[in-house]
Amino acid sequence: MSSFGYRTLTVALFTLICCPGSDEKVFEVHVRPKKLAVEPKGSLEVNCSTTCNQPEVGGLETSLDKILLDEQAQWKHYLVSNISHDTVLQCHFTCSGKQESMNSNVSVYHTWSPETIMSVKLPHSPASILNCCPLPLCTGAGQATSSPTVEHHEPPRQVILTLQPTLVAVGKSFTIECRVPTVEPLDSLTLFLFRGNETLHYETFGKAAPAPQEATATFNSTADREDGHRNFSCLAVLDLMSRGGNIFHKHSAPKMLEIYEPVSDSQMVIIVTVVSVLLSLFVTSVLLCFIFGQHLRQQRMGTYGVRAAWRRLPQAFRP
Repeated sequence: MSSFGYRTLTVALFTLICCPGSDEKVFEVHVRPKKLAVEPKGSLEVNCSTTCNQPEVGGLETSLDKILLDEQAQWKHYLVSNISHDTVLQCHFTCSGKQESMNSNVSVYHTWSPETIMSVKLPHSPASILNCCPLPLCTGAGQATSSPTVEHHEPPRQVILTLQPTLVAVGKSFTIECRVPTVEPLDSLTLFLFRGNETLHYETFGKAAPAPQEATATFNSTADREDGHRNFSCLAVLDLMSRGGNIFHKHSAPKMLEIYEPVSDSQMVIIVTVVSVLLSLFVTSVLLCFIFGQHLRQQRMGTYGVRAAWRRLPQAFRP
């Protein structure tokens, strides 16, 4: 056997012995969102998904209150509520006896009040204040620290979803509008419009004046038969990660459309024709009944009835 063939056989045997699991299917677990911040006692929706086609088991591990909103073979959608402290949510799935998981970090933010800001104590010594940098933040006499740049932000606290019109025929267009009354900074905001779990549209915003702004996203869609059974919603996400902050989010209340089937022109022609025929048959039957009744009456009375009527006729009206 040549040296080349011997080396090839050696590599093949080494692969079979040392890597017996190389043919096992690799799958992934995803969680959305991966990191975000919520207000105290707030709630959030978490989606756990996997690339495994037929997972044996899966779910969300947390000590907080959770409700399973919807699920399919490869994903589960939860509502986690009453979040009072920073925590970690773990999504996990088991596929072919192997378990994989992914975590989502949740932070609880607290809005700074004027009382909180005033509670920060400054050095009492005038000398230490004079020896410090021009900014009034020092660690002691003769020691200065650089003051971090504090950027004001206003998380989305209210998300309003509007469907116009709410009663739509199949195949007709309608408008979805999502509005956030006050948010800052505007260029860090993204608005997502959902139909069920499907993302219909998302919109970002350019840089605006440093003040709370109103943000609006609008999307036109065409109604289909299934829209009457789907929830429409809006998600506002304020991403301050690039500014050293967290991710803030707020959901709108879900809304639904009323869908009806439009009547086509051909169906209208058929309906009008059927109604016309039925009306004609009704009028014809009434006339036939009247004529037949008169004929029977004349047969019963005969000529005697005519003579009796002639006698009762006043003299003045006779010829």
